[in-house]
Amino acid sequence: MKKISLIFIGTAGIGIPLLEKLTQDNRFDVKLVITQADRPAGRSMQMASSPIKVKSEELRIKSFQPENINSEDSLATIRDIRPDMIILYAYGQILSRELLDIPKYGSINAHASLLPKYRGASPVQQALLNSDEITGLSIMQMVEKMDAGPVYKQSDLTIKKDDDVLTLTSRLANLTAYEMPDILISIIRGDLEPEPQDDSKASYCEKIKKSDGEINWNEDAKTIHAKMRAYAGWPGTFTFWNGKRLKILSGQADAYEVEPGKVIQKDHLIFIGTKKGSIVPDDVQMEGKTVQHVHAFAKGYPDFINSKLG
Repeated sequence: MKKISLIFIGTAGIGIPLLEKLTQDNRFDVKLVITQADRPAGRSMQMASSPIKVKSEELRIKSFQPENINSEDSLATIRDIRPDMIILYAYGQILSRELLDIPKYGSINAHASLLPKYRGASPVQQALLNSDEITGLSIMQMVEKMDAGPVYKQSDLTIKKDDDVLTLTSRLANLTAYEMPDILISIIRGDLEPEPQDDSKASYCEKIKKSDGEINWNEDAKTIHAKMRAYAGWPGTFTFWNGKRLKILSGQADAYEVEPGKVIQKDHLIFIGTKKGSIVPDDVQMEGKTVQHVHAFAKGYPDFINSKLG
C-alpha cells in the first residue's frame, strides 16, 4: 500500500505524541510540519520555538512557520506537497476553506474535549475548572468555524482526583496518539461517516491569561483548588504577601473555616481562609526564590503565620 502523505499542523506540546506516532507508523509519510512562528518567551524574552517545532527538528521533518497560514505563500507551499491529508492538533489559527480543500482525503482535527462542549483554546483547563469527572477526545472534519466540524469519533477519558492540567494533558495526548492512526485509515477507506455537532449545546473556553492565575480568597476553597489544578505549570496560581508575588503551587481544599486570605497554623497544618472552607498549601514559591514546602517557608518567614494574603 502506498504511504499516505500528511501535513501535520500544531503548536502545543499536546500534539507531540501524535506527531511521533505518525512518523513511526509505516502507513504514513509526514511531509511537512506547520507550526506558529518563533515568539519571545521567558524573562529574557529570547525567541523560542514551539514544542512542535522542536520535536519536528528532532524527527528531522521540515517545518514551516507562516505568520498567516491562509496567505498565498502558505497555500502555495501546501499545494506543492499535494498531501493526502492534513492533521491538526492545537495550532492556534483557523484554516480557510481554500486550504481545507487542498488534501485529497480532507483535513482532520483532534480536539481535547467531548465536542460540542469546550470549543476553543483551553478545553483541558476548562474541564478542571468545572470539576468535571469525564473529558475526552474528539476527532472531526475541519470547517472554517472553530471546532465546529462534524465528528468522526469520540473517546472518553476519566479525570482522576489527583489530575492537574499537566497530567491530564499528557493522558489526552497519549490517547490521541493511540486512537488517531487507525481512525485516519478508516476515514480514507470510507468506513467512518462524520456526525454533525449540535450547535445549541456548544460551550466555549478562552485562551488562558497570566492574570487568570491570581487567587481571589473571597471565592470558595473548591473553586480555588480547581484553579490550582487547571493552572499548574502556567500561569500557576499566585497571591501577594508583603508586596511580593507568592505562588501556591500545590495543596488541597479543606472544610475548616478561616477568614478569607488569613493564614493560620493549627494541628501542624497551615490553612489559608476562603469564602467557604480553606486551602491547605503544600509547595509555595516566593518571587525570585526557589520552591519550598510551606512549613519550611513559614519557618524562614515566621510572620507569614497570622498574616493576610491578597
